[in-house]
Amino acid sequence: METWRHFRAELARLMREGDVTVAQVVKATRPARDVPGPSFTIGRETLYGYLRDREAGVGNGDWHTVEALLRRIDSLARGKGRALDIDYAHWEESWQNLRDRQGTSGTRQDREFTPRLSADTWIGGWDGAADAVLACSSAQEFVVWPAGQERLDALAQAVTRLSAACEPELARDAAARLVAGADAELGEASPKTLAARHALAFWTGHTQDVRRALELTTDLHADCSRHLGPEHILTRLAALRRALWLGHMGRWHEANRLYAQTARSEAAHPDRDRTLWLLARWGMARTGGRSGNWIHAHIELDQLLPDMITAFGPDDPAALAARHSHAWAAARAGDHDTACALLTRLADQADAAVGPGHPTSLRIRISLAYWAQRCGSAEDALSMATAVRKRCEALLGPDHPLSTEAAEVEALCRLDADPDTAIDDLRDVASRREQHLGHGHPQTVQAWSNYAAVRATIDGPLPVLGLFRDLARDCAQALGEDHPETLRVRMNLAIATLETEGAVAARPLCARVVASLRRVLGDEHPETVLGRELLQEIDRGERPGTDTGHGPRRWVHSRHSYGTHGEGGGDGSDRASVKCDIDPVCGRPTRTPAPRPPATAPPRTGTRCCVPWRRCR
Repeated sequence: METWRHFRAELARLMREGDVTVAQVVKATRPARDVPGPSFTIGRETLYGYLRDREAGVGNGDWHTVEALLRRIDSLARGKGRALDIDYAHWEESWQNLRDRQGTSGTRQDREFTPRLSADTWIGGWDGAADAVLACSSAQEFVVWPAGQERLDALAQAVTRLSAACEPELARDAAARLVAGADAELGEASPKTLAARHALAFWTGHTQDVRRALELTTDLHADCSRHLGPEHILTRLAALRRALWLGHMGRWHEANRLYAQTARSEAAHPDRDRTLWLLARWGMARTGGRSGNWIHAHIELDQLLPDMITAFGPDDPAALAARHSHAWAAARAGDHDTACALLTRLADQADAAVGPGHPTSLRIRISLAYWAQRCGSAEDALSMATAVRKRCEALLGPDHPLSTEAAEVEALCRLDADPDTAIDDLRDVASRREQHLGHGHPQTVQAWSNYAAVRATIDGPLPVLGLFRDLARDCAQALGEDHPETLRVRMNLAIATLETEGAVAARPLCARVVASLRRVLGDEHPETVLGRELLQEIDRGERPGTDTGHGPRRWVHSRHSYGTHGEGGGDGSDRASVKCDIDPVCGRPTRTPAPRPPATAPPRTGTRCCVPWRRCR
């Protein structure tokens, strides 16, 4: 059920198949006189509203209300001898996904593209398991093979060694051979066969085939539960892995729920695996940040970091990646100087611990270049970004997500020195992301937002005003109406409207965004402060009828334009924005922009993409 209209149609279909009427449902939920009524009641107009053919949400925001309605329909149908086959888990998943995206019309997730793994969870990513997919929690199932199975043992060792060598394609191929051999020798129900399938699913994802990894992991979770039971460590690990791939598909709300469920289950387990529990809590905090709750995520990660370092060891890639994520969480919570200082120390420590060519080290260097530019050292930042981009391309290839990420940071660092090249490079990055991830993926939207932000900063907002409007819609669809990234895009639109159409048109846009920023990020967050200052400037200097004596007032951005996304801390949701100080300037001569391609994304199948004013990274 991809739309609310489809959800409503399925609800109506259930009632038809069960021969259940609206009046019967309303009567069945009505409390009898002087008798405590059922926990669920519904009025006639409300139920008719749920069945109406329109694109609007169903329920009062609580799934249990919708579930109670479905169960009441099922009960009434059974009373008539018309038992309905209702998959409540599927209905809940559909309802939750629609709720996550609620607030915009025309929401559609592109299914024709295969998402690539975002740069944040390569080998040694924040969820751990760098040496083999089953590190710590289930190593015995994976590495100890029966006597006479020397070939399988050698294949298992090959997977482990190729993993440590950062060779995901080779590790995946070795895991596929291991699965085939284990299935033939031990059978599909053997824990060792299922452990080998864990390795195959994990390394399939790390070859950038995220959708296939999610499919393999979902099937694996069902098979582990059937053959080994829900309490087995392999079953519990599969649930954690499924949350991981959901996050990399851009389905952060869904991933966050599954991480939370896994953390609760593991905490209540009599034989709790501490590593699994820590990873579930870490994933829950990270996806909570991706969903927009940055400040809470920073607090959670700050509390969890000592436990992560103790569990994995200070030099383990998982612990290094955890410290990397923690630094980015500090930045997302508004403490940019602290983030830069943490990353400076961490970069040298990672080089010493795992080597300068390890993906974890490369990722940290990319982030350091970004934050060096943010904290004022543009020349040094450009040098660092160029060096790490060249290293990524040499070691991983130009199309690897880390190489794309490094190219984006390099373009942002180049903005002051060579703005024309920076704009072209950002457009190339956005095109590559769209090709690999699809139009609706959050990282694609954010990459186009970066391009538009920089283009507007250099050439003025008029060429990309339409892009801003479209991206405000696209970002809301990808992330949600109140996600901080969406709010920043909407602020970019307000700034562009101010420059092109004046204060009367811009003020209501700006005021709505500031109100949302105060509610979502708090009054003291840097973005809220900047937004409030902009609104005050509009009120002081651009009231209707105000004439400054210099013609239309121009608003220009300082060196850091107001809104770009940053992506160094991880995948699409962990991008810290570049903010700007906005200064009103009267009578400033404007630069005549060089001719550029139209300010739209490359042609898409049936959809046009536009981008809001901001740089990602």
